Amino acid sequence: MRNRLFFSLFLFSVLLVPLQSSAKLVIANGGASGYLMENNLPATTLAVAMEADIIKMNLVLTGDGEVLVFSSPFLEYGSNVAEVFPARIREDQHYYVLDFTLEEVQQLTLTDPKRRFPADLHPRFEITTLQEQLALLRSLEKSLNRSITIALELVKPWLHRKEKRDLTTAVLTILQQYGYNGQDADTFLLSYEVDELQRIKKELLPQKEMTLKLVQLVDTADGQQNMVEEWGEYHSYNYDWIFSNTGLHALARSVTAIAIPKYMLVDAQKKLLLENFVTNAQKLDTMIFTFPVQQDDTSRLPFTLNPEEELEFLYFTVGVDGIFTDFCKDASEFLRNRVEVPAVQTMDSEALPMAPTVLMSSDPLQLTSPLESEFEN
Repeated sequence: MRNRLFFSLFLFSVLLVPLQSSAKLVIANGGASGYLMENNLPATTLAVAMEADIIKMNLVLTGDGEVLVFSSPFLEYGSNVAEVFPARIREDQHYYVLDFTLEEVQQLTLTDPKRRFPADLHPRFEITTLQEQLALLRSLEKSLNRSITIALELVKPWLHRKEKRDLTTAVLTILQQYGYNGQDADTFLLSYEVDELQRIKKELLPQKEMTLKLVQLVDTADGQQNMVEEWGEYHSYNYDWIFSNTGLHALARSVTAIAIPKYMLVDAQKKLLLENFVTNAQKLDTMIFTFPVQQDDTSRLPFTLNPEEELEFLYFTVGVDGIFTDFCKDASEFLRNRVEVPAVQTMDSEALPMAPTVLMSSDPLQLTSPLESEFEN
């Protein structure tokens, strides 16, 4: 059954016309995860068939050093690990991927953490490795005679370091093996960790003679994507410095894009929160991405009536360059079919708040000399 499903999706993708270029990017989160369970070979193939501009995958390490395509460092999120290995739970009630070998992981079945699909209709999807995904994509590129852009998120490198593991180096080694050196096609590497992206930029990429596009993911003030250790305790990383002109100048020298949650860009009353930041980043040739963009009413911006209104607002009012979405087909069709309408002034521009100004006692990236200039307000 699994092979037949994969083969049918493969044929479907081969029959499609080449991807149309667009100034606005659709980034398929976990593959076509709004239509199939995320992070598996069929979902990746379907995202290619649905004309997503970029295929995004999340990466974690197993205990024997294999790189998995999986959304969490904890296997209970998205697999039946509690049924197969009930005794392997840690005191914090998590099943760490790092506690399992690849052979053990291959005994598991993917489950649907977002509960979008009826349980009795779930095919048996397996957790895949990065090597399997890249081999598939290279095959599709050959069949379709076009390149496929990928974005790889390093999931919590800080947690891997805490366990004495180096996720980033393992990922770069595999990318190099499959020819993703940044010379022939765009390859994005994403992380919430500023310091890790700097290590990649200054140390790892030069060592491996690779050129990749780096993307700085931004978390909320109480988020746990990037935890920093101080005095033996871990606390959430503070991204406030990024939103100063000095911080943005520094960051733009290292990254191709900055990805910000949509609720940091606009509030529930439709007020733009970081308009100056978005436009100033784009002046520095740094793209702005946002997430998450789904189809359910609960996660949508409250002042939009449907997914198309949310896409219109984020792409063309906020002005973001790319959107992470589980529903890549719908987003691609929206952009393809959109008819431009005259701009409507929705609010007094003088009422728009300025980007937060943060006084920096030090430069977190150690990149800035005295600023040549600041942006115009």
